[in-house]
Amino acid sequence: MKKLPYALIFTLFGTACWSDRIGNYHQISQSIPKMEMKADPQSQAWARSARHVLTITNESIAETLIAMNNQAANQGHPFFCLPKNKPLNAELMRQLIEASKEAHTGANNTTVSQVALTAVMQKFPCQSKRTQPFSSLSETQAAMAHAEQDG
Repeated sequence: MKKLPYALIFTLFGTACWSDRIGNYHQISQSIPKMEMKADPQSQAWARSARHVLTITNESIAETLIAMNNQAANQGHPFFCLPKNKPLNAELMRQLIEASKEAHTGANNTTVSQVALTAVMQKFPCQSKRTQPFSSLSETQAAMAHAEQDG
């Protein structure tokens, strides 16, 4: 019985470390339902832990993208424009990442954050010419580097 807490801690840590790449994220996401179907307590515990880790990952990415977008919007170049009634939260982030799965097949080294940013920019582009988002990830990275130098 003492092995279970150590196994959970190792699983949580291992899941967090390996979920930063989109291939690993999708592998973990696909494994959750399979593990939930198993009868043994360790599989059930792994599934709950993995689900929580992915939820925290999605929430953290969403909060980071919101902060980054607010900073960019203050400079007149938001990355994306959410509708007023559509919060960017963990569930929406999960949906966007899962929906972009086919677009990133074979790009397993792409980070989850890169996939998330691209998905949000494509789903919620800015319409106004004054607030056009950056058109590519390289423009985004260049603007972020410039903002860091100015800040």
